[in-house]
Amino acid sequence: MVFRLVFLFVLFATCFAAQAQSIKDLVSAGDQHYGRKNYASALNSYLKAYEINPDDAAVNFKIGLSYLYSDTKSKAAAYIDKAYRLNPAVHKDIDYHLGVAFQNTNEFKKAIQHFEDFKLKNSNLAMIANEKIAECQMADSLAENELNVKIENLGALLNTKFSDYAPIVSADGSTMIFTSNRSDNEARVKAGANFEDIYISNFDGKQWSQPKKLSENINTDKYNEAAASLSPDGKTLFLYSEEGAGDIHISTLSGGVWSKPIPLNKNINTGEYWETSATLSADGKRLYFTSNREGGYGELDIYVSELDAKGQWGRAVNLGPVINTPEDEDSPFIHADGVTLYFSSMGHRRLGNSDIFFSEYKNGKWTKPENIGYPINSWEYDGFFSMSKDKKKAYYSTVREGGKGETDVYSITFLEPKYKPKPKPVVVAPPPVKKKDDFIAAFIQEQKNKKVVTILKGKVIDELSAEPLAATISLVDNVTNTVVAKITTDEGSGDFELIIPHGGNYGVTTEKTGYLFNSINFSLPAFAEYQEIDTHIIMVKAEIGSKVVLKNIFFDSRKTDLKTESVSEVEKIRELLVGNPALRVQINGHTDNVELAGGGNAESYKALSLKRASAVVAYLSSHGIEASRLSAKGYGMERPIVSNDDEESGREINRRTEIEIIQ
Repeated sequence: MVFRLVFLFVLFATCFAAQAQSIKDLVSAGDQHYGRKNYASALNSYLKAYEINPDDAAVNFKIGLSYLYSDTKSKAAAYIDKAYRLNPAVHKDIDYHLGVAFQNTNEFKKAIQHFEDFKLKNSNLAMIANEKIAECQMADSLAENELNVKIENLGALLNTKFSDYAPIVSADGSTMIFTSNRSDNEARVKAGANFEDIYISNFDGKQWSQPKKLSENINTDKYNEAAASLSPDGKTLFLYSEEGAGDIHISTLSGGVWSKPIPLNKNINTGEYWETSATLSADGKRLYFTSNREGGYGELDIYVSELDAKGQWGRAVNLGPVINTPEDEDSPFIHADGVTLYFSSMGHRRLGNSDIFFSEYKNGKWTKPENIGYPINSWEYDGFFSMSKDKKKAYYSTVREGGKGETDVYSITFLEPKYKPKPKPVVVAPPPVKKKDDFIAAFIQEQKNKKVVTILKGKVIDELSAEPLAATISLVDNVTNTVVAKITTDEGSGDFELIIPHGGNYGVTTEKTGYLFNSINFSLPAFAEYQEIDTHIIMVKAEIGSKVVLKNIFFDSRKTDLKTESVSEVEKIRELLVGNPALRVQINGHTDNVELAGGGNAESYKALSLKRASAVVAYLSSHGIEASRLSAKGYGMERPIVSNDDEESGREINRRTEIEIIQ
């Protein structure tokens, strides 16, 4: 295989100019889309360039950045990390972007390391780096005790490609009032002039109904309106209106009609400052609201006003520096218990953009706010949280992967126990093979002296960290199923040098405790020239979801019977499973798109690949491995690694068998 890759490198060099031009055009098109913030189109162009040259550091970096700004942020890390390993200097701020990418895959220690590296190179931006490091430290701590919750997007009726937020649910859970800037006026949308309006939806026990605008008396064509709070009896709505400086208004429901909103008094609303959101206590006597008026502790602060004997809202009192910070505190919600205040903050220690916090009123003062926890809070915006009376159900607005558009409305169901049980780590013990000192068969040394060998040398490294590994490398004669050489890589550097004789079919198997074994195949003619190949053997940690290609599993064309040359590799799988009784694996089969006579169709290729994967499973189950620990899946031609247009090596790479850990 490595010999073929070397040959391919020479072949690629001959057509490099044409490919480079093609890559240049695709990247240029991607850059234009990226500049217009059309990240989906940018990704389309960059990924096509990636197909031509997957080892272009700049292309990998651009793909990663596009994913960071898309709905699938978790895909960014793999590409930016690859760009970093290919060329750490591909972009001056790559450490920062890689740190953000690792945040989105919950790999906080890696993220912290890259933010530290970014800080060393950019001392003038240390404050930004320190803030991101603090986010990671908080996230790492919260992730250790992940909340046992079910978070669900409320679907395509409530949520649109626009911003949908500020859910207010009635006490009986049957009605939701929320805010959205959805619009079917294309001209306004294109101009960014679509207004926020207040909508209402009803729950029939299974799903929420098609939302309707709450009332013509409330929604206008001139200003933004946003829902803030609903009285316990459901007849008084507090709302924000952009009219004036941006104030809190109320509307009352009578005879099924909402009244025209009127602003609250001057103790609540100011003439020149911004009052954005409010929440009413269950007894109707206290109003908590946000304002950026003078005398606060930062930007938006949370205030409280009490209803006096005349039914007027009294002087607003700032909740103080325990609650309010120099940044924004917004979207307060006072629970029905009267003592628990939920709110969003950008000033308290958080995971990302804005997090949900809560504080309790005890002994005449507010307790230090606590982050409500992961995964309710994420690396994106989280706000407008409200909780049911029994504290088993909540609703909030957030931005996360899988959403329908910008900000979406989600429900949260709190489960028992409070925190998710921590999964038991997959521990892979060393395979049960006899331990021998390093050795090389005599005939190999003789062939080396005659220079009819290939010298494979390089490092064994971890797939993600690129750290060197001490590992055992075996050379197996696939025809006789015997080990003809075994070496151990250098403890500190991971360096190795392996002699591969010509004129045979050989498998190179690399093993390391805690990792899946790596396999390479060499099938070189006896008259091949002496060569030295420098390479890295990349090891994948044995964790749920990990998978590697088994390069020494062989089938005749259009056949599904294991060839005898495959036995050594399948035995390695058996040894892995014997040594790890709790492990369950799936064997994945893949084909190219032309192997079947007459071309075949997608289903016939899936059937072929499934039968091949099943042949591996059948061998293992007939040699002592319980069938319940094994499964097979055929993907046919739907997941190529490289283009099938490469009639020899490309298709050969796509015709493959994989092992994947599923438990």
